[in-house]
Amino acid sequence: MITNGFRLPKTKIGEKTFQKIIRTGRKLFSINGFQATSINDIIAKSRVAAGTFYIYFDNKLALYLYLLNEYRHKIRQASSQAISGLKDRKSIEREGLKAFIMYVKQDPLAYKVIWESLFIDAKIFQEYYQSFAESYMYHLQKHVDIGEIRPDLDLETLSYVLMGIANFVGLQILFRDKVQENEIDFVVDAAMKILENGIYSEKKALSH
Repeated sequence: MITNGFRLPKTKIGEKTFQKIIRTGRKLFSINGFQATSINDIIAKSRVAAGTFYIYFDNKLALYLYLLNEYRHKIRQASSQAISGLKDRKSIEREGLKAFIMYVKQDPLAYKVIWESLFIDAKIFQEYYQSFAESYMYHLQKHVDIGEIRPDLDLETLSYVLMGIANFVGLQILFRDKVQENEIDFVVDAAMKILENGIYSEKKALSH
């Protein structure tokens, strides 16, 4: 199978080598950046033969794109598992947000690898988030149709607002040295309170 310049292994030994290259690439890209990491660096740190890299990847960009797509899949998978069986949009948003935060807390390199795409090729970065937005819009529309989300909202903008909240609330958690799950729940609930009630207090008209 050949997709975007990479070939999946066909044996268990090949899978082990493949994953070794993936782990090394993820680490080096996150520490040194894509441009400063060479294929020779990846080969040396992976402790594989020079030709082995090219069995699975055409070039360094192919390895990076594999990593990016892997994160895309795993983040969506984590969210899908967390919201399985939920029907109302508030619960879906809450559990999806928590699932994202829990995922990046366990794998903080995700942020570095994903945002690195902005400096490799802005189109890759754009496509990554546009694909999430399109999926988000599709699912939000279902809740507009049943009257759970206001019909006057622009769903594309709403999608980016919700993704922005997830991204930066996730950073809020990662910036802390040690975080317990109850602290994550507190932050998630605080974000949901903002979504549900807004940020502006009710103001009474001044009487003259």
